[in-house]
Amino acid sequence: MKRVFIPLSLIVGLLWAIQQPANILSFSAPFLTMRAALMTLTGGLALAWMGYSMLLVLRPVWLERALGGLDKLFHVHKWAGIGSVLLVATHWLLELSPKTLIGWGWVVAPMGGRPRGGGGGRDPLIGLARDMGEWGAWLMVILGIVAILRFVPYSWFRKLHKGFPVAFLFGAFHSVVLMPKDLLNTPFGWAMVAISVAGSVIAVMSLFKLIARDRRAAGHVVSINETASGVVDLVVDPGPSWPGHKAGQFALLTLDSQEGPHPFTIASDWQPGAKLRFAIKPLGDYTRRLATSVRAGGAAIVEGPYGCFDFGNLAEEQVWVAGGIGLAPFMARIAALEAAGGANGKVHLFYSVAKESDAKFPYGLEDACKRAGVTLHMRIDSRDGLITHDKIGSFVKEASSVWFCGPAAWGASLRKALCQDFGLAPNRFHQEVFEF
Repeated sequence: MKRVFIPLSLIVGLLWAIQQPANILSFSAPFLTMRAALMTLTGGLALAWMGYSMLLVLRPVWLERALGGLDKLFHVHKWAGIGSVLLVATHWLLELSPKTLIGWGWVVAPMGGRPRGGGGGRDPLIGLARDMGEWGAWLMVILGIVAILRFVPYSWFRKLHKGFPVAFLFGAFHSVVLMPKDLLNTPFGWAMVAISVAGSVIAVMSLFKLIARDRRAAGHVVSINETASGVVDLVVDPGPSWPGHKAGQFALLTLDSQEGPHPFTIASDWQPGAKLRFAIKPLGDYTRRLATSVRAGGAAIVEGPYGCFDFGNLAEEQVWVAGGIGLAPFMARIAALEAAGGANGKVHLFYSVAKESDAKFPYGLEDACKRAGVTLHMRIDSRDGLITHDKIGSFVKEASSVWFCGPAAWGASLRKALCQDFGLAPNRFHQEVFEF
C-alpha cells in the first residue's frame, strides 16, 4: 500500500505547498490562518484518498494486475477507505477547533464575531456545501467503524457500503464549492476538480450497479451437494459469455440478488464449454444456508475471472501449502496439470486439515495428484500435529516458488520463516488475501 499512498499524498502535498506563503510552510502563521491552510490540505488529501478508493471500485484489469490480484485490490480499497475516514475526521476537527479554542480563551476571536469559513454564510450554495460536508463526514465515520467491526454480517455491510459513493458525492461537492477562490485556478485546484468529477462518475456507476457489468456471465446452478466433510460442492454453468479462467483464479458469484456477490475460488480447470466448480466451506450465515437455499436450475451470475494466483511457470519447482478449504485453487491447478500430461518440475503439495472428516473432500485427491505429477503431503492436525515450517522449508530451494492459500496468520508466519531461515526471496511467496 505504501507504493501508492505515499506518492499520492506527496503529490497532493506538493501541489498544496507550492501555493502557500513562507509563514504557512514554516508553521509561523497565526493560528486561524494556519488552520485555514491545513483544512485545505487535509481536505485535499481526504478527497484524493477517497478518489483512489473509488478508482479501485472499478476493478480495472490493469490495476488489479499491478496490485497482484483483486484480493489485494480489495485489501487496499479497505485501507484507503479507513485512511480517508481519518483524514476526514482531522479535517472536521480543524473546522470545529476555533469555536472550542475561543471558548477556552486560547485563541482571540477575529473582529466581527465568531470565525467563519471563506465565502460568507449567506449564499445558499455555500450553506448547502457545508451541510453536505458534515453529512458526508458523519457517513464516512460510520462506514469506517463498520469496516473495522468483523462481526457485522456481510449482507448488512454490503448495504451500508453503498453509502461510500454517496459520501464521496457529498465530499466532492463540499470541496469544490468551498475551495478558496485563489486556489481553484491552480494545479492543486485543477487536481481536486478532476478527482471530484472522475470520482463522481464512478460513484454514480456504483449506485446504479453499472460497474463490471461487462464481466458478468448469466448462468445457472447445475448441482449442489454437501459432502461428508461439510464442504459444499457447487457446480455452475456460466453460460456462453464466460471468457474462461486460469487455474487459481476466483469469481464473484451471485446466487441471491438480495445477498449480492461473494468471492469464491474456482476449483476446476477451464476448457471451452466446461462447468465451474466451487468448493465452499460453511463459515458464515450465508454459506451455512447455501446447501438448503440453493437448488439445481437456479440462476447464477458469475463475474470475473479475477486474481493473479495463477502458479506461474509450469517448469519451475514449486511448493504448495493449503489449509482446509484453501485447497480449492490447487484443485484447479491439479486438473490443469492432468490435462497437460503432468508437471514439468517437482511440485510438493502440503495439505493440512483439522480432523479426519475434513480430509474426505475432495474424493480421489491422492490419485489426481499422482496423475498430475504432484507429491502430496497430507496432514491431519488432530492426528499428526501441525505441519512445521521446517518440514515445508526442507523442500524450498532458491529457485522454487511457494504458493499458499489458507489462514492469513499461518501464511504470515510461514512467509517470515521461509524467507529468513530458508533463503526464499519474498517475491517468490504467493498468497491470496481473502479478507473481504
